[in-house]
Amino acid sequence: MIAKIRKFSSGMIFNVILIATFFIFSSKLANSQICGPNPDFIFQTPSQLGYINWKQFPEFTLPFKVIYGGGPQFSDYQTMLKRGYTHFSNPNYLWLLPVKNRAYIYYGVAFPGNNQPWETQKNPWGNDLQVYKNHWDWNLGKMRSDTQSPDKIETDMLVFDIERQIKSNDSILLLKTSSTIPADIKALSDQNFILAYKKELQNRYAEAMRYATKELSANTSIISSYTDSPILNTFINIQGNSWEEWKTEIAETNYLTFDFANNKIGGEVYNLQTHMTPSAYFYYDYPHIFAPEYLSYLLFQCEANRAWTDKELILFVWLKYSYNKDFIHKPIKPWMAEACGIFPFFGGAKGIWLWEQTGILTEKEDLSNYEYFTKGLYRVSQYKQMFEGNYQLVEAISARDYNENKLPIWRGVYKDGKMLVAAQNPHAKSADDVVTLKMNYNNFSKEISLKGYEIYMCMYDVNLATATEKEPETLQVYPNPSEGLINLSLSNLESGNLEISIKTVDGKTMYSENQQIKVKELEKTIYLEKNQNSQLLIVEILNNTKRQTKKLILK
Repeated sequence: MIAKIRKFSSGMIFNVILIATFFIFSSKLANSQICGPNPDFIFQTPSQLGYINWKQFPEFTLPFKVIYGGGPQFSDYQTMLKRGYTHFSNPNYLWLLPVKNRAYIYYGVAFPGNNQPWETQKNPWGNDLQVYKNHWDWNLGKMRSDTQSPDKIETDMLVFDIERQIKSNDSILLLKTSSTIPADIKALSDQNFILAYKKELQNRYAEAMRYATKELSANTSIISSYTDSPILNTFINIQGNSWEEWKTEIAETNYLTFDFANNKIGGEVYNLQTHMTPSAYFYYDYPHIFAPEYLSYLLFQCEANRAWTDKELILFVWLKYSYNKDFIHKPIKPWMAEACGIFPFFGGAKGIWLWEQTGILTEKEDLSNYEYFTKGLYRVSQYKQMFEGNYQLVEAISARDYNENKLPIWRGVYKDGKMLVAAQNPHAKSADDVVTLKMNYNNFSKEISLKGYEIYMCMYDVNLATATEKEPETLQVYPNPSEGLINLSLSNLESGNLEISIKTVDGKTMYSENQQIKVKELEKTIYLEKNQNSQLLIVEILNNTKRQTKKLILK
């Protein structure tokens, strides 16, 4: 697979002083590398609960939008505006800020609390529009109050949090039994009923957005709908399609952003939005077997949506785990919080919305992840000139393929003969685990060591030329699904240690072996006893420092 470069342009005109400064800085990099942040800065996590030490960071700026949605009791707006943050979203304090620094999430768009089908069933038919208009009028009045706007609502950014769609076709068909569905719609074939639902639901979304946007001031420059991006958010099915299919199969896109008349991305909901706001909330804590997929998932949310839209992306992130009952509201790991402040920009995002559930932060908890996130922003700011003007994102391996091969992840930004690299091994077994990462891209070749979960960042002087081929896969598993007899085909092996393991998703080992090898290829047949129900298994090999995994269904 040929590695991919995407071009970005900020459209900014640099003044003579900035250009001169950049070339002076660049000349010092010739045949060298610059790694690490300002050596005069020493990162310190807070020594007390319920405290965020924003002032430990030097003043810095970024060429991106960074929106803070955390608790206002931990905010220091004037300090934070000088340390990477550009917008704040707590509605109780927006009136204190200039309009250019305001961001508003419009919650409850589809929830009038009056037993309407859209609210209770995600059903677009049989709703009383006047009930909704009364509800929207009340919400818009609250927005005016929150922003102290005498006429039109004055905020720079507005995100509609609607989230009332049925995503799967099978679930849509279940609505046919609803008493609110018109008879002529019920009489449609299943295929036409599904199509009618998708069109009508898009109309409900557009209706709500139109009603609100006419009340916004001309200063509102960004309008979006939370997570309603061209690619539906997915954590468990990233490997369900090839990377090429994710980029080209229109059936994999979100019908809310679909132009049905022309069979392409578009439609009124899509056209009303200036930006796309996908999300990357995480579900599993370490050492759960799926937890290390957080970084490939985060990058996938950026890169898969970028493949379908030219609109700028602002990625929603949360510093706690989401949905999963075993981990929800538990803080993510510090290296994950730091990565959230770094990798979205390497994935092509033009901003990050740091979201927090309203009222959940307290003075009794550890808030250090906000500092780790800000540390990530600060590290990017040390190389911000690489993200200004024309630059190219370097993606030698797709995020989708990283999700499957479990290799250490690296991303690059190329500009004016320089390559800025960010890398991490989210699959480290411990903080002392050391792996070697080989980065190859055209004329750029570098081998680095990653220790534990550290996030590596360094800028090199390079000269990009022709593309190189993707490193071939090592592990093949077949048949898949299997009834118990499993064949493993291993190739491109290195002499040395080879570990093979097959585990359930909750970590139970069903098979393991460890051997020393001298061959490059190996075929192996394994028989597993199966339960009555189907199981999802993880097949993993570790060949010296190279790790690869495959998901297997035992039926």
